[in-house]
Amino acid sequence: MIFFHSKTNTFYLQGKNVSYVFRKDEYGFLNHLYFGKKVACGEDLSFVYRPCDRGFSPNFDGAENRSFSLDTMPNEYPVAGLGDYRRPAVMVRTRDGARQTDFRYIDHSVETDAGAKGLPHVRGGETLFVRLRDDRYALTLELYYTVWDDSDAVVRRAALRNDGTDSVHVLNLCSFSIDLPDADYQSLRLFGRPCSERAPVWQDCAPGICELSSGQRGSSSHYLNPFLALKRKNTDETHGEVYGFQLVYSGSFSLSAEYTQYGGLRVRGGIDPLGFDWLLQSGEKFETPESVLVYSDGGLGGMSHCFHSLCRKHLMNPDFAFRKRPVLVNSWEAVYFDFDEKKLFHLIELAANAGMDMFVLDDGWFTCRNDDNGGLGDWEEDLSKLPCGLKGISDKCRSLNMLFGLWFEPEMVSENSKLFRVHPEWCLKNPERGFVRGRNQIVLDFCNPQVVDYVYGKMEDIIAKNGISYVKWDMNRYLADLYSPYLPPERQSEVQHRYVLGVYQLASRLNRRFPDLLMEGCSGGGGRFDAGMLNYFPQIWTSDNTDAFARAKIQYGTSLCYPPSAMTAHVSVCPNHQTGRTSGLDARYAVASSCIFGYELDLTKLSQSELAQIKEQITAYKRDADFVMNGDFYRLSEGDVYAFAQVSCDKSRAYVTGITGLKQANDKFRFLKIYGLDCEKKYRVRETGQTMSGRVLENIGLPLPQAEGDFCPVCYHLDGQPTSDEST
Repeated sequence: MIFFHSKTNTFYLQGKNVSYVFRKDEYGFLNHLYFGKKVACGEDLSFVYRPCDRGFSPNFDGAENRSFSLDTMPNEYPVAGLGDYRRPAVMVRTRDGARQTDFRYIDHSVETDAGAKGLPHVRGGETLFVRLRDDRYALTLELYYTVWDDSDAVVRRAALRNDGTDSVHVLNLCSFSIDLPDADYQSLRLFGRPCSERAPVWQDCAPGICELSSGQRGSSSHYLNPFLALKRKNTDETHGEVYGFQLVYSGSFSLSAEYTQYGGLRVRGGIDPLGFDWLLQSGEKFETPESVLVYSDGGLGGMSHCFHSLCRKHLMNPDFAFRKRPVLVNSWEAVYFDFDEKKLFHLIELAANAGMDMFVLDDGWFTCRNDDNGGLGDWEEDLSKLPCGLKGISDKCRSLNMLFGLWFEPEMVSENSKLFRVHPEWCLKNPERGFVRGRNQIVLDFCNPQVVDYVYGKMEDIIAKNGISYVKWDMNRYLADLYSPYLPPERQSEVQHRYVLGVYQLASRLNRRFPDLLMEGCSGGGGRFDAGMLNYFPQIWTSDNTDAFARAKIQYGTSLCYPPSAMTAHVSVCPNHQTGRTSGLDARYAVASSCIFGYELDLTKLSQSELAQIKEQITAYKRDADFVMNGDFYRLSEGDVYAFAQVSCDKSRAYVTGITGLKQANDKFRFLKIYGLDCEKKYRVRETGQTMSGRVLENIGLPLPQAEGDFCPVCYHLDGQPTSDEST
């Protein structure tokens, strides 16, 4: 619900359990007042902002007295050049070279927001639309706030419209900014690198600026995820205050928390302003990506539940968000580039016998592709490997009641390709310099609509002709040559954002053309795992690291803001191809089965007993998949045990999975506390026969057996038992 109190000029945005409150002051500036546990609409919170005369805090032109300074106000969307020395949310260079703007309130309305054109966006909710104006330069600033009755999230975005006759340069336009009254928080970032993505890193907030950025990579990246959390120091998984901030964006981003001189904290985020300069001509509008702001007083778990729910209900494709996904086998770690039709047919037959639903042919199916040095861009099937073509593979799958999926890397081109020889100008490249190569491939210029049209045409043709049910979309390098031959010199600072818009356009067109096509995102594993891509891809390959213990840690960090139904995880071969580590097939299953599930190994090299075990696993997963798609997710840990509980919405059942760490001699007895159950209900542990109350399981925990070695599985089913009244 959104309510405006005209007497105090205060806006109240009400979610399920939270309130977001700001007001218009007597000068037309927006003062942020509150974001936290729900308060009553109409309750006067103007006392939160107290004008104060502080030394070296200047007064804007027209201020009634020295106590009115933007430098001491809690600003809702801070501007540059009017005396606020903290980082601004908007920075514009006007025709006269000035970077000073003065936006004042004009009006507001409540409406249904369709989201920014060409950008991923949430669905539904009620949206407050506030307009502010800089009359001197004829610029209109639009702020959007969306809330839902069933969510504790506030989704924000901004837009800048040039109503004047002269062009201006947008140097920075944040998706959101918020001034919190104190800085007594620990910040959380998700840090990583290829094969080691999204590890939680905590740091006390301290004077200065804590900034997270993916740099000039042109991607949300393996390095730092577009997510930031702030928690009180006593906050844990189930108790305490925490704020979460997430960008619905897949390009170079920036999130920052500025510890200010008077003890407050300014948090803001959006497109990375480093090197950014958008030419906004007369009559044009620039729109930011969306941002998700979450408050929870139920600990990190409460924050995660809010992000998970918003993603599944309002961000993911509703046709896939809660639909059970096919169990698949992917060819990559099974055969890499070394395959032919006969080998694939054998793999498909074994997969069908095991009960798998889909076969996915990964890299290597097209011409000039026996290694990673050529072939990208042409997308022509290699008939020397596949005499019957992709249609032959598809027909084989369907003859065994299986679906067929295919790998693409649509954003890249190899120099050894027809496309590059015909259209070298279709690549990102500074004409005065040589290529910056990555993995022996070059980035296509997705700023150029012709390039997007070409790639769409190739993919559309292959998908339609061959009955493709699933596409794995990969991106195996970052941007580096930040120059588009398509754009004029004055627009070269727009390349990174325009590139991402091209990616979104291609994904959106494929979604519309093939509404039943399941697409999975990938970028050398989890290098573009973000809320923006989840708007088009209902699942993303979590990491190229398939080692069970390493994956458990990666899935743990990822779950802080992304639901398990968005993460794909596969059982792979041992010794593991990334770490060399060996873990049992049951342990690999325990970790992978907490997410969207599949296999990535050569079934032809397994023993009959291993194939039988895989068949049992697939039967078990299909029985438990509803936990992944619809359940509430809880992180559990005890020492070096990484475990997760997925609890049915009615709290009648739970599925607990995970893995232990290294075996310790004479180790202590351990108990795994299970969260999210009904404390008054009794639960029977299917694997042990024990019956325990939800209260005991939460406060004491499930007793774990002594580990018999390294990396043992944790896998339990909890079934709620009827009460005496129910049984009679």
